[in-house]
Amino acid sequence: MDLTKTIWTEEKYNEFLIYLNSKQDRVWDIEKHSKILSLPTDKVIGIKTPILREIAKEIAMGDYKEFLNQKPNDIYEEKIIRGLVISYLKKVDYKEIEKYLYDFYKTYVDSWAVCDVVVGSLKIINKHREEYFDFIKEWHLSSNPWLIRVQLVSFIDYYFDDEYIDKVLDICKKVKSDEYYVKMSLAWLLSILFIKQREKTYKFLIDNRDSFDTWTYNKTIQKIRESLRVSQEDKESIKNLKKRD
Repeated sequence: MDLTKTIWTEEKYNEFLIYLNSKQDRVWDIEKHSKILSLPTDKVIGIKTPILREIAKEIAMGDYKEFLNQKPNDIYEEKIIRGLVISYLKKVDYKEIEKYLYDFYKTYVDSWAVCDVVVGSLKIINKHREEYFDFIKEWHLSSNPWLIRVQLVSFIDYYFDDEYIDKVLDICKKVKSDEYYVKMSLAWLLSILFIKQREKTYKFLIDNRDSFDTWTYNKTIQKIRESLRVSQEDKESIKNLKKRD
């Protein structure tokens, strides 16, 4: 199937689904793979991410607008490809990409992998950091936990430098959610900030200890201590911050 020349219609999209299933990795243990993704087995085809990336790149070079107008099924690989197509768009106005992203984030991000793979591929953010930050800066207030995770993972990938560290830390203490994948991403973010911005993050963890629930705070401590990029001295020191029930 020549994805760079495909004229996308409902019929062509159905052909595309058959094509996707032909790319299934027959060696993979789908049950194990689905468990890692936290998705039912009937929502996963079983295609490795590098292949999904190649497929998305080809679509992005062709009739991407009509592709994005098609309505995917509730299948993991379809969602990943959709998000990656947006990430690979060339010579497209940023505001147009932002519109596609908003629809994608709101409608199709429903697992940690869809979120993390796509956000990590959005290299265009590096050229539009101010606009993108404004785009997501209020998402920690959303009732949609996946939008909160998109925000936090975006910070992990693109906003850990001197220019944004204070803003990001301020948002971190305002995140309030009982959702596992939000709490885990918050702990992950804080552990990365500790590595990238040690002094400010260390002080933040001390000063805001009571702002976090015990699980999230202690998971942050755990992830910092597990990192190979943290000194043994810091690991021992930060261990003392652990909260007791």
